[in-house]
Amino acid sequence: MGTPSRPRFDRLEPSCPDYARLPVAAAFTWDACTSERDAGEWYLVAFRSQLRPGADCDRLHAYDDRAHEEAARSPGFVHYFKGPATDLGECLSFCVWTSRAEARAASGGPAHREAIGIAHGTYERYTLEFIRLTKRLGASTFEFEPYDAAPAMVTTSRRRPLLAAT
Repeated sequence: MGTPSRPRFDRLEPSCPDYARLPVAAAFTWDACTSERDAGEWYLVAFRSQLRPGADCDRLHAYDDRAHEEAARSPGFVHYFKGPATDLGECLSFCVWTSRAEARAASGGPAHREAIGIAHGTYERYTLEFIRLTKRLGASTFEFEPYDAAPAMVTTSRRRPLLAAT
């Protein structure tokens, strides 16, 4: 079967107009970016937001673009999806990394800190979600779980639980 390949995350699109209100697993066209040969585990940071009325979107995009450029040069960066704002000003964007440690290191960069600095004046509200994204070789879909969840359990033929390989 050969060496596993990596999903083409650049093929992702919102799954429907109300994508920003859905769980990450349902909000995007995940099946469009994977094949049975793809396998791996990634750290996904999702950013859900609601723009303030009158928010300076040009300023927001400029800060976001600089933070994205900085992240893309960082070790471990895999993909950034900049979600479109809905008619209600809601948005769901995310960044995929090879590991949590690399994502955290990149979040300390100057452009990222500057972008964080305008968040209070730009967003009515925002939340971060930290997700373990797993694609098993031969599987047709991704698995999504909170990053800090206990490791999944698998059972042997003798019904003895073993920790799943992560």
